[in-house]
Amino acid sequence: MNRLLLLLLFAALPAQSADWQIYTHSLGSQASVIDGELRGHPHGGKRAFYVELVRALLDELQQPAPILEVPLARGLKMVQSRANVVLFNLSRTRERESLVHWVGPTLQETDYFYELKAEPTNIRVMEDAVTLPVCVLNGSSHDSLLSDRAFTQVHRANSYAGCFRMLAAGRVQLVASADSDLQRKLAEAKVAAADVTATAVSLGRDEGYIALSIDTPAGEVTRWRQALAQLIRDGRYQRLQALYAH
Repeated sequence: MNRLLLLLLFAALPAQSADWQIYTHSLGSQASVIDGELRGHPHGGKRAFYVELVRALLDELQQPAPILEVPLARGLKMVQSRANVVLFNLSRTRERESLVHWVGPTLQETDYFYELKAEPTNIRVMEDAVTLPVCVLNGSSHDSLLSDRAFTQVHRANSYAGCFRMLAAGRVQLVASADSDLQRKLAEAKVAAADVTATAVSLGRDEGYIALSIDTPAGEVTRWRQALAQLIRDGRYQRLQALYAH
């Protein structure tokens, strides 16, 4: 068989899917390893839903792979520096737009500054908080936003529960967080929900996405997007959301 014919035969073979390294972050108590696999807890919250949604996507893609939890900052570094990395759930910001491929959105929520009811800051616009101590999830979109706005007292934690514990202890006056899943974050921090309230300052709406390494082939990105669309069309997305996110 001549060399040209061999090349033509290999070119005709179906492309092999990537062997993905899949990471998530900030799970808290919403998921745990069961029989060697990371699983979301039923009615555990939005992060339990994200885990089960990605598991369903991998099943739809016929490409099972283990999901590992890492700190968000580490996950961001890996998805930007390595091939075949998936990171979820990630806020899609202008600064990140060209760094990864985006699959989603998977969920939408609104972000606020939160404070202790007993110690109101009386802020009305974001600029009022520039000099106040604020806790953010390390590496999050809030972290980038406050850095860009020249906030002078940004404290970083590896979990939202850690931020709310800092708030309760008086180490910060504000916490940047989405409104969804707030009750579970406070419960994990062992902070009474009645003691915390949203300020008048909204940090905007946040859409969560699944991020794929930037060198992912276009066809593979399309497969992921089509798989998510299929889960939404056939109702699996809605059933997972009802079972795990609420």
